[in-house]
Order: sequence, then structure tokens, then C-alpha cells
Amino acid sequence: MKRIFVAAFALVAAACTPQPETSEAEAVIRDLYATVEEHIGRISTPLDAIPMTDELASLTSRAQVAALARNEPFIEGDIAANCQDCTSISGLEIGPQTGPEPVPAAEGHVMLEARFTLNGNEPRAVLYDMVETPQGWRIDNILTEGFNLRTESQSYLDDAAEPAEEIPAP
Repeated sequence: MKRIFVAAFALVAAACTPQPETSEAEAVIRDLYATVEEHIGRISTPLDAIPMTDELASLTSRAQVAALARNEPFIEGDIAANCQDCTSISGLEIGPQTGPEPVPAAEGHVMLEARFTLNGNEPRAVLYDMVETPQGWRIDNILTEGFNLRTESQSYLDDAAEPAEEIPAP
């Protein structure tokens, strides 16, 4: 009888164990979209306005250098809004990822999805791989249908003839 009680208690305790607090991570994404709204219709959201982990920021910075060396744009369009030449964003919702094939979160990471409408009639979703750092919650990858920021950045570096240094911070 004791074993059944202990097993039942363990199940209840596991069910009551709080999941990682995501409200702060969601706030980071909300702040990012406030920046998106400031820029939309004029310029793409600057990469340095996206609160990335140090590793992702370094990777994207080196990829930008590699793209510049080839006289190519690193990324055409707005990564956060998942668009090019977009003029408006509405109906922003941020929460757990949805969809038939969820992307698994690495240990210590949280996957958040931003869902919104572009230009009044184009539904979009952007998936953010978030991790808590000493500086707070940061984005460790950005994924959309057919796009993975880490993969795209690494491909520029793999194609580069010479190693690229980071762009110095302003």
C-alpha cells in the first residue's frame, strides 16, 4: 500500500511541477514585434534589434560579412515579419507552437510561435527557439516555413572562401 501511495504522490508531484516560465520569453518576442511595427513598410527590422544569444549573433554577423564579401545581401526581407516589402502587421498572437509537426525544443529551450497577419490578408507564423541566458531570454534560432536562420547563416560561412570575422558592434 505504501508503494502505491508513493507512486501516486510522485505522479501528482510531477504533474504539479511548474513548466519553464515563458511569460518573460513571450515579453521579449512582444518587444521585438513592437520594433517590427516601428519599421514595417519602411525598412526591414535590423538584425541587431533582434535579441539573439551571443552564439547566434556571432554566427549571423559572420554570415553578413561573408555575404558582403560576395556582394550579396545576407537576407532579403524582414526575418521577424517573415516577409519582403510588407506594409502592415496585425493580429499578433504569441504562444506555444501550433501545427501538425511541432519542432522539439532542446533541453533548457522553449519554442514560441508568433502568429500574425501581413498586409491585411496574409497569415504568417514565425517560430522562435528561446533560451534563458544571464542577460535574460534570448532568441537562439528563428524558423519559418522553409527557413532556418542558423542553417542559412552557416551556409554562407561554408560557401565563403575565407573565414569571416564578426562585424564590430557600433
